[in-house]
Amino acid sequence: MIHELKTVFSKKMLIISLIAVMFLPVIYSASFLTSMWDPYGKTEDLPIAVVNEDQEVELEGESIHIGEEIVAELKGNDDFEWHFVGSDEAHAGVVKGDYYASITLPEDFSSNASSLLTDEPKEMALDVETNPGYSYSGKSIADQSILAVETAVASEVRELYTEKVFETVNDMNDGYKEASSGAGELADGAEQLAESAGQLGDGMEALAAQAPSPLAAELEKLIEGNKQISQGIDELGSGSASLSDELSAASEEISAYAFETANAKLISEPVEVNKETVTEVENYGQSFAPYIIALSLFVGAIAFSTIYPFRTRDRESTTLLIWWGSKLSVILAQGTFQAALLAVFILKVLDIPVENLGSFLLILFVISNTWMFILSVLVAAFDKVGNFLGILLLVLQLGASEGTFPIQLTNGFFQAVHPYSPMTYAIKALRESIFGFEGNVPFEQALWILVAILLAMILLLGAVYYFRFQKERKTASELA
Repeated sequence: MIHELKTVFSKKMLIISLIAVMFLPVIYSASFLTSMWDPYGKTEDLPIAVVNEDQEVELEGESIHIGEEIVAELKGNDDFEWHFVGSDEAHAGVVKGDYYASITLPEDFSSNASSLLTDEPKEMALDVETNPGYSYSGKSIADQSILAVETAVASEVRELYTEKVFETVNDMNDGYKEASSGAGELADGAEQLAESAGQLGDGMEALAAQAPSPLAAELEKLIEGNKQISQGIDELGSGSASLSDELSAASEEISAYAFETANAKLISEPVEVNKETVTEVENYGQSFAPYIIALSLFVGAIAFSTIYPFRTRDRESTTLLIWWGSKLSVILAQGTFQAALLAVFILKVLDIPVENLGSFLLILFVISNTWMFILSVLVAAFDKVGNFLGILLLVLQLGASEGTFPIQLTNGFFQAVHPYSPMTYAIKALRESIFGFEGNVPFEQALWILVAILLAMILLLGAVYYFRFQKERKTASELA
């Protein structure tokens, strides 16, 4: 069975071509993964235009200019490459692709902010312009810059108005204290006045007892009026004391809380998010590695199937077993070396951390040879049409294997095909071996599914050669 390998090595151009094809998955992976390695980690190089047209206004005697404050904050923000320009330059830059977004703070920005606690509050609007036709992915990343500005504005406004509300509460508390003190003084005065009225009443009663009858009658009326006045004074004193107690209690209740600048800042940003991830993925390229690896190995298999003569049989392949075995030796060698080269590139050049190295190398070998034998069967059975069917199978799997977006976001057709796509299990197994977790299809299950497909393809290739061998013998006997 080794004679097929000797035949390959005897043909210089064929061996050069096969070696070149072995590197194709490496070239393919290098091209894709390095180009998308960490775009979200380099947003500081993405140019974003900021136009500040905001006009300064006054709020309760204090000047506010939110536009300037936002610009000052963005100048210290390294998340994007901020360009502070005029509106014309910003628009032209977005059209040409010099800027991936322009964010304008309109002239009524601070004015609308100052209206938020009035009877007619006005919404603060950011004017944003993008050009997805120039670069949709760039536009998608630039959307994060809009969120950054929106967050800065929201924080600034919340802090501003929280401080204003806190100032009002503190002023109200001071008023409560002053009113409570005044009510207490009023209660004390009412008490003194009530004592004086009582003394006056006692004096008038003594005088009435000694006075003649006409004068005594008048004094009785005065005494009755004095009693009513005394009762009113008592009620005033009681009400003032009660008011003083209530105002004092309200002041104490307010004083139990802190209404300072530090509190205002914390209320403007009250939530701290503590994130925890099941796996560690360093960047965008690493997250795409399983998809690109599976895809690049399939591309390598397609390229191999276009140059290797699956349908020919040399003179030494005198039996079906020898013919089949000799082809297997070349296909397995190609698939194994292709996987080995890609493994070296992934681990040593790209330096992608792999949680389960043994599982990664095993699944890489199985995937590479599974793709090789799928294409081998197609080409051995259908010749050039087999290459076309291989490409068609690849295209079908690209949408059904959940390599990029979650399968739930695709259409019903690809969701239905998803469980039957071999690449689905290749990508799942690669993800689990690289990132170290167990998904909805465990690594062992995905591995055995691919091994089953590999063995089935090996047997199917033998069946193809069996029918071709029988056909050749029949043709030879007819010619004889």
